Amino acid sequence: MPLSFARHTLPLARLVIRRFLADNCRQAAMVLTYTTLFAVVPVMTVVFSILSAIPSLQHVSGDIQNFVFQNFIPSTGAAVQERLQDFSQQARGLTTIGIAILFVTALMLLVTIEKAFNQIWKVHHERKGVVSFLRYWAVLSLGPLLLGAGFAISSYLASIHLFSTAASAFSGAVPGLQLIPFVSTTLAFTLLYVAVPNCKVPLKAGFLGGLLAALLFELAKKGFGLFVSQFSSYTLVYGAFAAFPVFLIWIYLSWMIILLGVEITRAIAVYRHTSMAQRHPVLAMLDILQLFWRKQQGGGAVSDVEAMSILGKKEVENWFQFADILQRERIICRTDAGGYVLARNLEQIQFSDFYRNLPWPLPSAADLENLHDDDHWVAALKPALLRVNATIDTELSISLASILREDGTESGNEVSA
Repeated sequence: MPLSFARHTLPLARLVIRRFLADNCRQAAMVLTYTTLFAVVPVMTVVFSILSAIPSLQHVSGDIQNFVFQNFIPSTGAAVQERLQDFSQQARGLTTIGIAILFVTALMLLVTIEKAFNQIWKVHHERKGVVSFLRYWAVLSLGPLLLGAGFAISSYLASIHLFSTAASAFSGAVPGLQLIPFVSTTLAFTLLYVAVPNCKVPLKAGFLGGLLAALLFELAKKGFGLFVSQFSSYTLVYGAFAAFPVFLIWIYLSWMIILLGVEITRAIAVYRHTSMAQRHPVLAMLDILQLFWRKQQGGGAVSDVEAMSILGKKEVENWFQFADILQRERIICRTDAGGYVLARNLEQIQFSDFYRNLPWPLPSAADLENLHDDDHWVAALKPALLRVNATIDTELSISLASILREDGTESGNEVSA
């Protein structure tokens, strides 16, 4: 069991690290940190304005704010919280135009997050128009309402004498009561990883990615708090402003963990521990097209995960290139739900026209032997490809010297000075 776990986990971990570096996640975290600095006050203002608009939720806004800063930000959060509260209170006195600008700034953060997630998932088509706006609006409006409702219910339960007595009696013995911040972080990350990318993300992969990211987040919070408490020399340099550079570093570290969680989610969704052969790209793409053809018979669409599920371990990364080529040739198109469907009748597309626009040569005889067990469709193509390869070998059996002589260049001539 341990050997099997290591055999599957270590390659997965290497894939995550390799993709984290290749996708420039550190630079993306910098961009998100910069955007967060401008958006944190607008987001707080929008959230608490929505809560204040509902009388039954007005009393929980302070509880939510304290909960976030106490459980999701290290020990420097108190100083930052005080100043952000001042900024947010001042922002609530803005005019309608000012509030609209704050709302747009909050939307910019969500757009930047989606772009970063789509880059990791290799999705080149972002949500546009009404669909995009409604999704962002749901996050900014329903999110605070659900959070406020949760705290309102918690406050109501805490006010019940029997419940509060039991909670005080067993709070030290029931570890589940201390897991609320961790569970909240896991659920928040899971929601981010599943809902934000403009592609279908398996819920299981999103949950596992959210769980691992939440664990890393808790470890980072403990370690960062220890670092701040032990190495306080930065206060001599920054004085009263010392909390802000520390807060800035924490935001950057948080985004690094969040983006790493996206990479973990994607790796779990696409990783294959099977040893299926790596086929010639043209053959792998034809296998993909057979999947589309079968799906079309039932009127269904193909998701990214479904397409990658029929590819070998070393072929998975090629799927997004395949999808781009097939969309460019207008053979498939993307649906509003994030899947793909055939856009043309395959009966009307000749293989000669299809491969001519591909960036790879025709498969060789050796490539035709390097197949998956279920690639039965290749039987209709294999004889033609073998004949073409044989013809190429015969017709091009001519020396380079002969080609150069026929071009007018004499063999053995030296270049004169």
